[in-house]
Amino acid sequence: MADRRRNRSQRNVLHKLTEEDSQILALLDRSSAMRRIADDVPELSGVDVAWVGEPDGEDRLVLGHTVNARTPAVNGLVVPTGCGLGGQVLLRRRPLWVSDYRRSSTITHHFNVQAETEGLGAMIAVPVVHEGRLLGVLYGANREESHFGDQTVHALEQAASRAAAAAVVAERARHAAEVAVHEERRRLALDLHDTVGAMLFTIGAGLSTLVAELPSDNALHARLGDIEEQAIEAAAALRTSLHALSASPEQVALGVALRGDCRAFEERTGIIARLVTITELPGLPAAPLKALTDTTREALLNVEKHARARSVVVSVFAVSGGVAVTIADDGVGLPRKGGKISEGLGLPAMSERLERVGGRVTVGRNEDGGVTVQAWVPA
Repeated sequence: MADRRRNRSQRNVLHKLTEEDSQILALLDRSSAMRRIADDVPELSGVDVAWVGEPDGEDRLVLGHTVNARTPAVNGLVVPTGCGLGGQVLLRRRPLWVSDYRRSSTITHHFNVQAETEGLGAMIAVPVVHEGRLLGVLYGANREESHFGDQTVHALEQAASRAAAAAVVAERARHAAEVAVHEERRRLALDLHDTVGAMLFTIGAGLSTLVAELPSDNALHARLGDIEEQAIEAAAALRTSLHALSASPEQVALGVALRGDCRAFEERTGIIARLVTITELPGLPAAPLKALTDTTREALLNVEKHARARSVVVSVFAVSGGVAVTIADDGVGLPRKGGKISEGLGLPAMSERLERVGGRVTVGRNEDGGVTVQAWVPA
């Protein structure tokens, strides 16, 4: 009896952990995160039906994940800018509603057939926006003609706000996971280079020496020569594989590089170094990416030499049509020489490096009394 209770308890715990794990994993996917919010819309706002419109490019939505729907009529509909209610929201970026969707004079009627098939009357649509970027449109509808009060509109706006927050968290979590994966791949590539690569070099060098020492007519000469060639080919294949293993896609290359620099700095100095990715990052071409990472390394080196800091925070984010990296320490501040910031900080080199790719750098004192270096490049 006790065993059965214990087994049942273990199954309950496992079920709970499985649910929690599924919820955590869902946060890595923006669509899943938004759909979880949509699931609660009918109960929270009092509408009969709800669904989500997700951007497909800049000028249209794709509808899906209907809640309490009777038919699949809405799922998969493509809504261009300006068409129907959602297309108007896509255009105006503000909540809109109609009391009778099929007869309203304020919207187009491209989707009357689908609305009639599903039996929809009143409809409301609210944009899901974060920092001016449209992440989706949240819909609610009633099956009869009706008017939406302030309470319903407010509930939908709150749900849209939650959906925006969930979508942003999902994007950042996914990006952080991708960065961690590619950083681990790069670490493994370095380990393989230092171990297997070194072993193959040693084997090849030993075989070369043996071949050189044996007379050319010796029976082993040709066989050892063949093995030496195979070792050389294996080393070349390993180098190709390691290059592919350590290469990061554009979308995460900067994060991988900065994370590696922070880790190396922390291991080298014992000073805590954290990387914070504030927004989703665009891919950068090789030259601007290298300029940012080189500037970050130079700034971290300055912290190591001059700051006497206890911690450093490296922040990266998209801003003003480009990408910025901020390196902030809590050290003793800017070293000065003759009343000016010391050139020992490498500021001219940083500035020149960034200017070559259209970027810029600023340096100043921060609220912790330390130094903040911010480098920016166009995307």
